[in-house]
Amino acid sequence: MVLRVKNWYKVLMLLVIILSTPVVLYLFSLQLSNLMLFALLTAYAGLVFFLIESFILKLEVSKDKLSTIYFSIALSDIIDVEAGFFETRIRTRWKVYRLPPIEDVKVVFPNSSRNMVK
Repeated sequence: MVLRVKNWYKVLMLLVIILSTPVVLYLFSLQLSNLMLFALLTAYAGLVFFLIESFILKLEVSKDKLSTIYFSIALSDIIDVEAGFFETRIRTRWKVYRLPPIEDVKVVFPNSSRNMVK
């Protein structure tokens, strides 16, 4: 099963890039210090990275493992999957993975500790 990033998140990232591009270009036209230009370029590159990531990221769930372009983990190692508004958090025994919001995560992992009735 292949899960993808939610469409509203892709549109939001695209909208943020479109709206911030004129501001970034205007700030580049000013004579700013090298430190400010570096900070501006780093922030804009981060936004572009999030946009590209939202379009190419997919979660592939097979019988015994979950894999993305960043990692591949066994399903038995997953402790908790939390589907937040702006992120999907996957907790394993060793690490916490934070991903953009993914469609149908609650359907694939219904027995997550956050979804159980106590």
